[in-house]
Amino acid sequence: MDVLTAIKQRTSVRSYADRAVEAAVLDRLLEHARMADRATSVPPRVALVSGVEQTMRVLTSIAGAYGLVQNPPHLLVGVLPEESEIARLDLGYVLEQAVIEATRLGLGTCWVTGTYSAGRAGDAVGLVPGEVAAAVCALGTPTEGGWGGFHSRAARRLFRGHRRKPLSEIVFSGSWGEAWSADDAAPELVTALEHARLAPSAANLQPWRFIVKPDYVALALVRHAPIDGGIVMAHLALASAALGRAGRWEVRLGDPTLAQACGLPRGVIPVATFTLAG
Repeated sequence: MDVLTAIKQRTSVRSYADRAVEAAVLDRLLEHARMADRATSVPPRVALVSGVEQTMRVLTSIAGAYGLVQNPPHLLVGVLPEESEIARLDLGYVLEQAVIEATRLGLGTCWVTGTYSAGRAGDAVGLVPGEVAAAVCALGTPTEGGWGGFHSRAARRLFRGHRRKPLSEIVFSGSWGEAWSADDAAPELVTALEHARLAPSAANLQPWRFIVKPDYVALALVRHAPIDGGIVMAHLALASAALGRAGRWEVRLGDPTLAQACGLPRGVIPVATFTLAG
């Protein structure tokens, strides 16, 4: 499966078959995460928790939380080297690259950023002083039939799992609020933005907005959600590279100069700029 297909097919899987993923596949995935592109100087590391008993301990810290994700044989744990917004941004960027690779390998995943025990996740993977377990991602083989399939479909409806805003609502031309037309844009850019649009986010609220400039694409967030920002950054970078137009993100989180250049309204957070290579 190629990257563009994986981005299209990725969905949040909340019910898993009762079997572990092969060790060689897990090793390949962890190596992919270790070698993934980083966006900042404070990149995360990705660790693994295996065994349903262990994963259930991490996911049941809040009453009913485990019912949202059933029987994952593994969890990918995103570990920050420090607690900061910029580190959380890079966590989303790096861990989503692992998620897309897992999809390419035929595995199911589901981001879990709130309904888990950070303390238990940290204990399971072993933290050094200063590190923080900031997100986990369920990992395993999806269960599509019977009750497991029904559970996944019901959960997707609950969390609006298949709804996405159209590009016309999340992409502006030159400045905030200025209409952008796909008809006037390069086809590769349109395709890359379409694949960015498919990125997961908390409650699928899609807090990101793009401002297309002549020399770069700026990313902004309409609410405080740095991990979601990193996730959508991964989608745009991966899609652009797959289309033969590799680019590079420059993180400018909270930069007032970028906010002014893009005409961002009060409360909207400037995040980064993406420039195509060459």
